[in-house]
Amino acid sequence: MTNLKKEINRVLLVEPPLTRPPDMPAEKVRIGVVPPLGLAYIAAVLEKEGYEVKILDCIVEGSLKGSPYRNGEIRYGLSDDDIKARIREFSPHIVGVSCLTSNKYKDAHNVCRLAKEIDQSIPTVMGGTHPTVLPEATLADANVDFVVLGEGEYTARDLLHTLATGDDLAGLDGIGYKDHDEIRIIPKTRYIENLDELPFPARHLLRMDRYSTTVSPHSGIKRTPFTAMISSRGCPARCTFCTIRKVWGPAHRMRSAGNVLAEIEHLVRDYGIKEIHFEDDNLTTNKQRALGIFNGLIQRKLDITCNSPSGLALFTLDEELLRKMKECGYYSISIAIESGDADVLKKLMHKPVNLDKARRIAKITRDLDLKVKGFFILGYPGETKEQMKRTVDFAASLDLDWAIFFIATPLPGTELEAICQKNDYLIHKNLDYVRSFFVSNIKTPEFTPEYVGKLREEANFNVNFKNNTNLRLGKYDRAIADFSEVIALYPNLDFAHFYLGVAYEKKGLPDKAIEEWKKTLAINPDYVEAREKLKEYGKERK
Repeated sequence: MTNLKKEINRVLLVEPPLTRPPDMPAEKVRIGVVPPLGLAYIAAVLEKEGYEVKILDCIVEGSLKGSPYRNGEIRYGLSDDDIKARIREFSPHIVGVSCLTSNKYKDAHNVCRLAKEIDQSIPTVMGGTHPTVLPEATLADANVDFVVLGEGEYTARDLLHTLATGDDLAGLDGIGYKDHDEIRIIPKTRYIENLDELPFPARHLLRMDRYSTTVSPHSGIKRTPFTAMISSRGCPARCTFCTIRKVWGPAHRMRSAGNVLAEIEHLVRDYGIKEIHFEDDNLTTNKQRALGIFNGLIQRKLDITCNSPSGLALFTLDEELLRKMKECGYYSISIAIESGDADVLKKLMHKPVNLDKARRIAKITRDLDLKVKGFFILGYPGETKEQMKRTVDFAASLDLDWAIFFIATPLPGTELEAICQKNDYLIHKNLDYVRSFFVSNIKTPEFTPEYVGKLREEANFNVNFKNNTNLRLGKYDRAIADFSEVIALYPNLDFAHFYLGVAYEKKGLPDKAIEEWKKTLAINPDYVEAREKLKEYGKERK
């Protein structure tokens, strides 16, 4: 396809639906829904070049109740027939498909297949983290013609121009394609140095009204309508479990504070946005720029709340920044701590975290009455059981509003994956990426997946429920809000209902408490503590 010459005016960009195995429904594994900003950035650049662009977000434009799919699977979002109908209706000259994470690769490939079923001559392009780290495997699919590696705005623009002129694709940067039967990969070497030159994401092509009324994003929502935004790209750290440097390149690049504030004003003015979720990997790396954003929000007196659900780099935070974040509308932060053991952090994860500072930042955040969540990883190759327990104990000692425990996942293209492969730590060598995000697949001389899975469950129960910080400190409204958020996502989680009842009881609302304990027993008739609580109030079930 090195000399393909094709008319291209209409471009369809697709966020795929989500298809799950029957044992991983939304009731067990949360579905997070956020605007596909990568596609919206590409769309904005292409519209500026004169292309007619449409974004099809198959998740928010379909049903999230779940419908039967092939082989007992469950489809969330548009059906295959719906997707084909949308493609036919727009009649695009090219179809671009996002595959941001590897657990969606099947759905992304499926969209390419559907496009080819309508018209075999429609070029298909895949972009995102998965095709960036696995371009050859992605192009092995006969239904995928091109992959865009990493940052996609200018590469997509240049690809369309090259296809229209018939020029040689070998002159592009960061692209994968097929030259007859041979797959060719041109590495990504050029990145956008001045991010301010990019137009704001083309949110007018998205169903913005639906993102606030669907399943919540990965850190909850305080106010609606909300939206996500990105103010920087890349990360100065070199954590062994992360792929971010392969996607955004080696340098950490930032938009100016003025450019970020202009976008926020646009969102408030044109979309009535009340809450901003900064999805940066490192929002606060440059302290002066971060203060410029926060002070700008304060000076403009914008009626918004803020959150950073993907986590803030601990080494970038201090009390001055946190005070400004509180003043400008932040109500919650998440800090990426990952381990409570210094050796695991330094020698295994290569994570620049100081545990004493983690303790200080957690305390400062709570003293400012900001909610604080912490991220932790269990089951890292080279980690001992004692070190894992140290992580759980450390998390419990921080008085976090919530501790989120992940199981180490060897993502494609990471140093962690290479370590697991080199040492033969992977139990299932070809584990489906859909499942690999949610199960433990690592076995070392120190631990088994079963041990890690059980420890994670116990840690979540003991730290977040049984010994919940807000229950212990008398902040019952916070506990009620957190437990209610869990129940909204997982309505059949018996102990979440039980401890929501405990929170109501402590707040002096026995009727609400009794209602929750009855729900607990309806889910699990053998839940002894719930039965005893009802007996105390003379409401035991006969």
